[in-house]
Amino acid sequence: MLEFEPFSIESLRKIIPFLRAHPSPCSDMSAGSLFMWAPGTGLRFCIYKDTLVISQEINGQPAFTWPAGNDPHGTVGELIKYAERCHLPLRFYAVDTKTLETITGDARLKDPMWSFDPQWSDYVYDFSDAMTFPGSKFHGQRNHVNKFTRLYGAPDVRFLTPDDKDAVLEMLALYEAEHAVMNKLERLEFEQTKKLLEVYPDLGLYAAALFLGGRVAAFSIGEISGDTLLIHVEKALTRYEGAYPAMYSSFVRLMDAVSGHSLKLVNREDDSGDPGIRVSKNQYHPVAMVEKYLVHVNAPAKRLPSAPEIKAGSAVLTPFRESDRKNYFDLCADVENNKYWGYDYRDDYTLTGPLDENTFYDSAAHDMAAGDSINFAIRLSTEGEMAGEAILWNFTYDGFAELGCRLLPRYQGTGLGTEAFNAAASFAEETLGLKVCARCCHENVRSRRMILSSGFTPCGSDGEYEYFSRGGFPWPYGSL
Repeated sequence: MLEFEPFSIESLRKIIPFLRAHPSPCSDMSAGSLFMWAPGTGLRFCIYKDTLVISQEINGQPAFTWPAGNDPHGTVGELIKYAERCHLPLRFYAVDTKTLETITGDARLKDPMWSFDPQWSDYVYDFSDAMTFPGSKFHGQRNHVNKFTRLYGAPDVRFLTPDDKDAVLEMLALYEAEHAVMNKLERLEFEQTKKLLEVYPDLGLYAAALFLGGRVAAFSIGEISGDTLLIHVEKALTRYEGAYPAMYSSFVRLMDAVSGHSLKLVNREDDSGDPGIRVSKNQYHPVAMVEKYLVHVNAPAKRLPSAPEIKAGSAVLTPFRESDRKNYFDLCADVENNKYWGYDYRDDYTLTGPLDENTFYDSAAHDMAAGDSINFAIRLSTEGEMAGEAILWNFTYDGFAELGCRLLPRYQGTGLGTEAFNAAASFAEETLGLKVCARCCHENVRSRRMILSSGFTPCGSDGEYEYFSRGGFPWPYGSL
């Protein structure tokens, strides 16, 4: 039986030998990345028969890494049992192209669906190119380094020692002042960087800084994974022109001198959807992009009829359409309307770029392509505008699903939501063979009335939500 241990520095240190023995092209499968992004993800580790599985929440639902170790085949069988016994989805994250072929070729893993989001793809560079920036295509980077040298002298880059701690913290204080406005993801990365500086030697990572007159102008933290240098942290003060390329190239040369390794590639991780970072990383001419797939096994959407249309009274449920982008943006970005859904886009770590009409629509399209949700647009007629959304999600391996429904304010109070909710529940049961659950905030009297009128009965509550099922079964997603 699989048993998962919560994240801690001690538990992370236990799994590092597995990460190093079975290097993944995905930066997610590294000690530095796991440390940086542990907060709020429910990160846990399991070692079963000398095989590692990592679990964490991806988009609010549990997901696993593909087993790495002596018995991945047997561990997959245990994962199937674990997901079924615990009413969990069987989802795999940080899946590279080769592992995707393994998953889709495993006869035990029925009805898989998968997708990747380009904003989380890793940028990979040639190691020798990063050391010297050769040829005409790197003339811009060489010019920046040359300007740095003219202004400040030859880059003085060396590995950090404990005596450098105060200088690095001083630099980070200046960096924070330069970036007074950070989104939630940037703030998390900044705070975790400070914590990583305290523990990186214990995790087998390397840190180096660019010094100017005893002060730190830039620094990087990375680790070696197979033939690849993973760079987890790159920070530089913009007041020093050319500091970023000077630090990058010098750090790579410094790592080339580390004995016992033959490095061929540099992985500088993803751009997290930031247009400026995307432009910058492309200017360094990546030789590859690591697409990281999210795979959902036994996905109900695999059984979905082509372009389903569900009619119930005045409600018509259809797939999303390109013309729905604006209304869907309005639906998702309305903070007041979404407070009863427990969603506020301002707290969404995945929304890193500028918001526009594509933001939420594209995110929903990714979730649907990966089999994580089935989203219906609610309309008053087949060709009518989107009035709201009915969504089936939180699918478990053993056939449970959660149903939610929300309407644009101008359509509320018309009975449309009740008709759509009931129709979506019946479709999930009769066409997809699912057992359907729902929840609502205690304050949301209208939603509670809608759920009860659709044949659901209460099955528990906590301080935030009341829970319901259609069929009298207990709430399947953990204890209340």
